[in-house]
Amino acid sequence: MIKLSIFIIIFFDFCLINSFELPPDIRIGAIFGKGDTLSRQAFEYAVAKINTQSQIFQRSRIVVANIDMVDPHDSFSAYKMVCSQLQKGIAALFTGRLNPAIEFISSLTRQLHIPLFLSSPDPQTKVEYYTINVYPHYTATSQAFSDLIKFQEWEEIAIITEHAENLLYLQDLLKLTSDSTQMKVTVRQLRGRPGVNTWTPLLKQLQEAGVSKFLVDVSTDNLDDFFKYAKVVGLVGPYYDFVLTSLDISVVKWSKILYTLVNITGLQFFGRDDPAVDEFFDTNTNNFDINAPLVPNERSLRASAALIYDSVYFFARALSKFVEQHPFNITSLTCDAQKTWKHGSAFSLFLKKFEANGITRKIKFDENGLRTDVSFEVVDLAANGVFKNGNWSANVPDRLEIQRNFTKDYETRKQEIQNQTIKVTTVLEPPYVMLNPNGTNSTQKFAGFCIDILIDLSERLNFSYQIEVVKDATFGKKNEQGEWNGIIGELVNRRADLGLAGLTITFQREQAIDFTKPFLTLGINILFKKAQRVKPKLFGFFQPLSIDVWLYMIAAYFAVSFALYLVARLSPYEWRNPHPCKRSHDELENQFTFFNSLWFLIGNIMQQGTDLNPTAISTRMLSCLWAFFTLILVSSYTANLAAFLTVQRMQTPIENAEDLAGQTKIAYGVQRGGSTENFFRESKIPTHERMWNYMSINQATVCTNSSTQGINKVLEGNYAFLMESTTSEYNIMRNCDLTSIGGLLDSKGYGFGVPQNSPYRDILSDTILKLQDEGVIQKYYNKWWKEAANLKCDQEDKRKDIAAELGFANIGGIFVMLAVGLVLSMVVAAIEFSIKIRNRKGGQISIREEMRRYFRFAIFNVSASKRRASVFINDDPLLDSHDHDNEQIRH
Repeated sequence: MIKLSIFIIIFFDFCLINSFELPPDIRIGAIFGKGDTLSRQAFEYAVAKINTQSQIFQRSRIVVANIDMVDPHDSFSAYKMVCSQLQKGIAALFTGRLNPAIEFISSLTRQLHIPLFLSSPDPQTKVEYYTINVYPHYTATSQAFSDLIKFQEWEEIAIITEHAENLLYLQDLLKLTSDSTQMKVTVRQLRGRPGVNTWTPLLKQLQEAGVSKFLVDVSTDNLDDFFKYAKVVGLVGPYYDFVLTSLDISVVKWSKILYTLVNITGLQFFGRDDPAVDEFFDTNTNNFDINAPLVPNERSLRASAALIYDSVYFFARALSKFVEQHPFNITSLTCDAQKTWKHGSAFSLFLKKFEANGITRKIKFDENGLRTDVSFEVVDLAANGVFKNGNWSANVPDRLEIQRNFTKDYETRKQEIQNQTIKVTTVLEPPYVMLNPNGTNSTQKFAGFCIDILIDLSERLNFSYQIEVVKDATFGKKNEQGEWNGIIGELVNRRADLGLAGLTITFQREQAIDFTKPFLTLGINILFKKAQRVKPKLFGFFQPLSIDVWLYMIAAYFAVSFALYLVARLSPYEWRNPHPCKRSHDELENQFTFFNSLWFLIGNIMQQGTDLNPTAISTRMLSCLWAFFTLILVSSYTANLAAFLTVQRMQTPIENAEDLAGQTKIAYGVQRGGSTENFFRESKIPTHERMWNYMSINQATVCTNSSTQGINKVLEGNYAFLMESTTSEYNIMRNCDLTSIGGLLDSKGYGFGVPQNSPYRDILSDTILKLQDEGVIQKYYNKWWKEAANLKCDQEDKRKDIAAELGFANIGGIFVMLAVGLVLSMVVAAIEFSIKIRNRKGGQISIREEMRRYFRFAIFNVSASKRRASVFINDDPLLDSHDHDNEQIRH
């Protein structure tokens, strides 16, 4: 009995639940703006699919009371059309973008309690009770674009909009200036319809201002025109980034601008391969003859059509659930009467709480009736359309999730660089970039180390290039206004794609541009002129001993000679009998007169013997000490003389940076606007600070505009040039008068410069690393540094630093001394002869005549060893040959 009661209660409840049924025809109305045929087509397509394919309604179908098309600015006509539909009896009214007529329509539906389905942006922060807007609220879309731009880490952005009122939907972007990112935001409005005279001036102004990041709030239909005019002024390229507010990024015909490598990011509800889209286009039935809502020649479904489609399906699903618990019927209403639809209030409340999934993802409303819980796909423009790289969801902690496939990005960029013409900016600096005298065209106009690398890169990556020398011929320097010149300035202003030179990678430059991986490592060293080899002096053999030693030796010679003279005079053993055959003698003879003492010691110095022999112990002791002294002195002199005569030493006045900074005789400087100048300016090392203070004070005289000028100043002498070691080594190999002093002051690398966020950077860097691994860059280095250089300098220096044969310049002074000694001895002999002759015969003999007689005797009596003894009176000193023979007989 109890079981039967329970069964009866359950059966009664089941019957009660299904007691509310839908009428056979569910009438709805629609009103769209004139020209909005896509929304009308989407509406008709959704109704047809529900009636033919959907299982939402079992015994009912949707009937369209009427679809009206009206001018959005004709509010009166719109009002009359809606009244006409209400008289036929409708359960809901559907519309798309219908401003400003929508204000009158919404007031009428609110008055009669008819649900109004919208699919257009709404500035209200709380919608009316009877309004159901399936378009995402601006608080969500604005937050999505703000998160996307923050993720890009842009420092500035220009917001370009067609309509100023649309800025209301971008409030979060306008708050970025006060955010922690401190992004610079510029807002510009496009005036009038698309055209050269209307849109081009504004775009040209932004291009000249150097803006490269944009948020474009332009309707989908005008995007083609926008990028066409942007390309004309030079805003479309690999260094410009665009974020589009249009949710139809996948339907735009991007093929016209793909080859420009434009960077475009946007949001969309669904992708082309989304299952919901496949279901949308599924019309596998014989009774379905309504075409899908597509714009001709477009790739995919537009968001506006999808929102209309979703709103109809949302209505149908909600209604099927509503009648399970509520009665429902449709009544005719008039705009003049005060009677309202009795089910309108309950049905509208149910709609605000109902949830359903559609093509535009989950449709759900918050407590204010706003669709804020939305999700988008983050997409980038690619060669074959767009590809998804992330998601944005409103009600999750980390709203933006970017999952980019960097391998795919790299391959995409590698394909995009092919067949491109890259603008290259450079400066002429051997051996990196030089003019090629044999060049026949623009690509062969230049030659050098960097040019060889560029040629290799272009062949491997299949791109062409156009080289231009920067006008100011500098690498780049930042002025007080923060503006760069030279190669850096060209890259910052995006007038070039690649900076090709021996460009040093520094922190300051890295803030303005990007660099590839280094292709050379280097440092700063001191370029100086080699010390000139001193020409051998005529009396260079005196140099082994210093002047002091020579003076001390002379003083010692005279002092010891005088001591020897005294000792020999005092010692009794040095006095001897001049006639040893006579036992009795009245006088003793001492051989060490003062002049003999001088002669004895000079004989020891010259390591030659004399006829003087000391006999006393004291004089022998003194002689031994002097002999030992002369042995050490002469041996030292001889050893050092060999080095002085055979090896010419080069002495440099400076050995390192400390020596250079500690003196003022030798000037030193750097190239203006180069990385070396910046290194000394920023360095905190005391030596470097002292050097920078000197260079900054004397900048006009010590700093140069190019490395060539600096090298020429070094060759002029008394100047040191601080420069990169690679360039220094290149010039040293080609000029034997140059040398480097000390070691490297720092360590850094050379890289090619590209504008910030350049799509070429990673591709070029990877190819450069591959060239290094294959030894190609080392081959080019050997080619331009070693093979093309005059390498005789080092060999010549080595030969000069070892012992070599002596020339006359080395020992010519000895011949001079010999000649002087000969002349001097002849003069002394003449003086002796004159004195002797004057004392003969009272000076009555002619000196000239006597000189002739003696000279004749010396010439014609070469073998004669004797002559007749001369007397002072009646002297007949000379003998002829007959007298000489008789003299020998007498003896």
